[in-house]
Amino acid sequence: MPNRIPLDPKLPKTFDATPNDTRSKAQLDQWWDRPYGLTRPDGRIEVRCLNGGAWDRSTHFGFADDYDAACALAEAKQAEWLKFRERPNACLEGGQVTVIRQPQRPDEEPRQLAAFPTAEAAAEYLRANFPEASSST
Repeated sequence: MPNRIPLDPKLPKTFDATPNDTRSKAQLDQWWDRPYGLTRPDGRIEVRCLNGGAWDRSTHFGFADDYDAACALAEAKQAEWLKFRERPNACLEGGQVTVIRQPQRPDEEPRQLAAFPTAEAAAEYLRANFPEASSST
């Protein structure tokens, strides 16, 4: 059974009109990576999550016909997003290629995993250590 999500939670004013990097730590702690559902006038449930999929609002995951389907949708879409967001990336920086993991929250910094003199060396590192991410180089 999927995790249960809050349904029609009381969200802060301007919740979906606030850049993620200006949100308070308390708001990030309460809402970051925590899907929720909003009941629409037609009875369907819109599933959303503040997770960085958009820079200034929560991410729209889709609509579900009932609460159980909304919970399943939230779990599947958030897992898919986390897998994508956690993938390392190669970046050209200061004459070298660095492999970084992007911050997982707006109040965190990117984490450097390795540095290489060439893009080919970085790609080889990604293929050897993160095969699922190597297609992005």
